Amino acid sequence: MAHDQEACRHLLPRAIFGINGKVENGVRQHPATGSIIFPLGNKIGIADYVKNTQEFIAGHTNTISCLDLSKSGKYMASGQINHMGFRGYVIVWDYEQRKEIARHDLHKVSVQAICFTSGDRCVVSIGGVDDGSVIVFDMESFSPICQTPASRAISGNALTVRPLHNNPYFFITAGDRHLRLWSILREQKKLYVQDVQMASKSRVFYCARINKSDEFAFLGTGTGDIVKIALNCCDRDFVSKPGSASGILGAFGTHNPRKPTGRDCNRYVNGVRALYVLEGGRLLIGAGNGDIELVEERTDVPLINFREYPGPTWPYLRTLKKTHVSGRISSFVRSKTDLFYICTDTNEIYGLNIKTWVLKLLRTCHTKSVYCITFPKNYSAVFATSGKESIRIWSSGRKQELLRIMVYNFNCAAVRFTHDGTSIVSVWNDGIIRAFTPITGRLIYAIPNAHNKGCSALAVASTGRLIVTGGIEGQVRVWKIDPYRQDLLGVLKDHSGPITSLDINYLDTEVISACTDGSCVIWDIKRMTRKQVVTSNTQFMSASYFPTGVQVITCGSDGRIIYWNVYNGALIRELTASKKSSVNCVAINETGDYFISVGSDLQVKLWDYNSGAVVGLGSEHASSVISCAYSPCMTMFVTGSTDGSLIIWDVPRDFWGRPNPPDAPKYTQPRSSSSKTKMSEVPARVNSGTNLKPAKGENIDGLLKATAKDDLCCVECPPCAKKEAKPDPFAECGIVPDVRKC
Repeated sequence: MAHDQEACRHLLPRAIFGINGKVENGVRQHPATGSIIFPLGNKIGIADYVKNTQEFIAGHTNTISCLDLSKSGKYMASGQINHMGFRGYVIVWDYEQRKEIARHDLHKVSVQAICFTSGDRCVVSIGGVDDGSVIVFDMESFSPICQTPASRAISGNALTVRPLHNNPYFFITAGDRHLRLWSILREQKKLYVQDVQMASKSRVFYCARINKSDEFAFLGTGTGDIVKIALNCCDRDFVSKPGSASGILGAFGTHNPRKPTGRDCNRYVNGVRALYVLEGGRLLIGAGNGDIELVEERTDVPLINFREYPGPTWPYLRTLKKTHVSGRISSFVRSKTDLFYICTDTNEIYGLNIKTWVLKLLRTCHTKSVYCITFPKNYSAVFATSGKESIRIWSSGRKQELLRIMVYNFNCAAVRFTHDGTSIVSVWNDGIIRAFTPITGRLIYAIPNAHNKGCSALAVASTGRLIVTGGIEGQVRVWKIDPYRQDLLGVLKDHSGPITSLDINYLDTEVISACTDGSCVIWDIKRMTRKQVVTSNTQFMSASYFPTGVQVITCGSDGRIIYWNVYNGALIRELTASKKSSVNCVAINETGDYFISVGSDLQVKLWDYNSGAVVGLGSEHASSVISCAYSPCMTMFVTGSTDGSLIIWDVPRDFWGRPNPPDAPKYTQPRSSSSKTKMSEVPARVNSGTNLKPAKGENIDGLLKATAKDDLCCVECPPCAKKEAKPDPFAECGIVPDVRKC
């Protein structure tokens, strides 16, 4: 056992694509190092974009819901969301040592928001819907000092918390009809609170910012306007200055000079989700629909003149510049004086120069689970992934996204390249098979109603003329692909559950289907018959052929990896990959010397196929890993998880693999066959898939040349609804007026 642990190496990631953009104000930048700090699953990621390196800090038991960095950059604080009935942890970290300093579990279920007060004196956290309390954690004694309900009984829940810049014992909380100013009495371990006077206005506050002098606070609302508050603080016992109170100055929208007076006020669609107060009274505003605006307060009209305005929102803001991104704005991070990082809930980070107003997409990843990863045949420069509403093609060398094909409201279950690289074949949960060009992303063909409950698995033969699909209803269907026609060759019925994986051997004669019903079936796709069935007390998640096609390797929900003999379906070997969770996917390199396995235990393992020993281990993922693919060059592999993150791993030099046996003869399939099969019954217009001429000569190896560096091409797939046929006026008489219609 000790020898096995010494032989197991730590796998190093080459590149990591991932961020949880749904966390409000979850992206931070370190003031000294310039590294970006962000949540990803149950880990905190620290990314250095200059060196292109990333590392993760683990300690939470569930998804991180809030994150903050102290002004000095010495400490980090994070909170998590937990299952009902369990406590939500708040953890304080030391940034330099990347270690946990202290934690408490006084919140119930979840932590809604967290922040450091000025001077790194305290950590203030507010609980979620099931908790509703404010807890102050003292950074000198590293212990909580006070806890109190955040809102009154007639108010809603608190959604955000923001400290003052110059006083370490004051902060504000805002939320659903909730806006309060707080004072911390550290010696007495008390909290004094004062409700901000809102006059007759009632709002849901999503975000809050305070100017540098602590005079005014700006809050973004769900109704799409910005509320300005005069704080009038600070007094320790009375919170605000004696004889005064914090109150609203007005709810402001943007002025539209093209509309008449009384109707010239515009509000932001889907609410104001992010704010940043700039110098000179300017505001950077991010809306829920992706609009980003740079605004300033109007000086041509006094504020008092708007008291007679007919609407509750006054057009007191003038729009200076405007742009748009995809997704809801969740975070603004000021990297430099003129450079801002903008994070959206679609897990994308943009760079915006407010001086030149140039917007640039910097980092992307999937919004949800990565269901499938695949490489082209004998080409490791790019790889494709499938997920929610999209197929994405990435460059492994540039470490960036090259092409995105969008099909809204549906998920891509699997994606494959044809062996000649002229098309990308994909299956979707709406039951449609779609094929796209590899450079422009244009739709080549679509097969509707391929599976009545949705497609779940895909395999493409080496000729390109044959594809095999699996459905959620448990059927395996074989399709023949011609240049202008797609035909169904056969339907294979034996499974009683969803098909999870399909793989074709290198001779294109057999396909193995893995199913959640506990069986894997080896099919003869020439005769359309079943050859072998292997069963086990598990839900099979993946099955893959050995490169020579004599064995198959499977994995399942019981955490075991099993070798099977293709000839008679006999069990050869069992390996225990995990004792507490399932193994979700396996992938073998082209020589068959090594394979990788990924599972719900967040670990990535590299195995020696012959000895069955783990030779490499990686644990950088922050959630369950469900997909993986080995590169054709065998020097790297890619894994994807349920949080949408992708990791490119380097394979150690000793485990690249050698051809076995060397200089093996290549098999060529005979052109003519005496046995009559269903394949030969369908007339073919071409001899092989390699003779198919793609439109304008598109091939996957030309994608890198066609895509500029730091650029992304996003293509929307047209709907595949069948058009209604127009009535034929000659249908009754049976006359065909034009010969070309025959």
